[in-house]
Amino acid sequence: MSKVDIRVVRDLSESKKRVMANVIQHLEQRPVKKYSRRWQYGLLAMILSVCIGLFVYLQYNDHQKQTSMIPPVLDERILELHLQKDAYMNRKNRLYRASFDSFLYLESTFAYAQSKKLIPSQEQVDKELELLMEGFSNETQPTMNERLQMLQITKEDFSSKYAKPIAYKMATVNLLMEASRVEYENTSDPIRMWFVEQKAMNYLKQHYHKDVASLQGKYRIPEKESQMMWKRSGTVLAIKEHEFLVVSGVMDSEIGQLSADELVKKHSNGTWFPLANVPKTLSVGDRVQVQYSQAIGNDGSQPIIDFKDIVGLRIVEEY
Repeated sequence: MSKVDIRVVRDLSESKKRVMANVIQHLEQRPVKKYSRRWQYGLLAMILSVCIGLFVYLQYNDHQKQTSMIPPVLDERILELHLQKDAYMNRKNRLYRASFDSFLYLESTFAYAQSKKLIPSQEQVDKELELLMEGFSNETQPTMNERLQMLQITKEDFSSKYAKPIAYKMATVNLLMEASRVEYENTSDPIRMWFVEQKAMNYLKQHYHKDVASLQGKYRIPEKESQMMWKRSGTVLAIKEHEFLVVSGVMDSEIGQLSADELVKKHSNGTWFPLANVPKTLSVGDRVQVQYSQAIGNDGSQPIIDFKDIVGLRIVEEY
């Protein structure tokens, strides 16, 4: 048996103890694994998905409800009312051309407003409905009771079937006219509205010309008679972005010596025309002849000022 140094054995025993102590200490210092909470995140995700789904559903339902309230373009119910009134007057069950034109005016401006995504509030529609029903109630040819008897409906049904669609359209057109103030800033109201109406009618012709032709045939609407044309001669005294002013009787020597307002007062006349269908060279001081078909408004503060549409313009003499 070999001899073993007892000190070496004792040193090995002590080393083993130190290793064991270090292992135990390491185990004690290890962080305790926390209990997983992944199930909570799953629950939250599920709740969020349900909320989003409910929101989308409610939005869709609201959109469907609003869509169902929007009357169609070229709504024949409105033509029925025009025909009812015209037939009462002519006793021939015939729709007048003027009534058809009035119908196209409302439908064109409504369609154009829709193209601009304009949607009235319920309050705005209700306000127009109240005014509209008041107007129907004040009619005498036919009276409201006579209308109801001919249609064989109650006043409530009349409001729902006929008046509400018109009220919705009128409220929408009001939004269009109000929005046009931005595009036609610093433009007189009659000229601004003329431009909007021209754009609206062009929009209707572009997108609904077949439907209009179909209705015209169905209701036997005669072709539009050629309009009477009128001419206005004078001197251009002001040109703005969308309109120009013509005054008759102005002498060349007065131009630049007196302001446009002073010349209007001196010669007691002045007409604003839309700045459309005119030569690009048109300048203040030019003598012109303007062709127009109708008056489109007047200035309440200045009775000698009026507004007319425009068909064409010829420069008689450049300034």
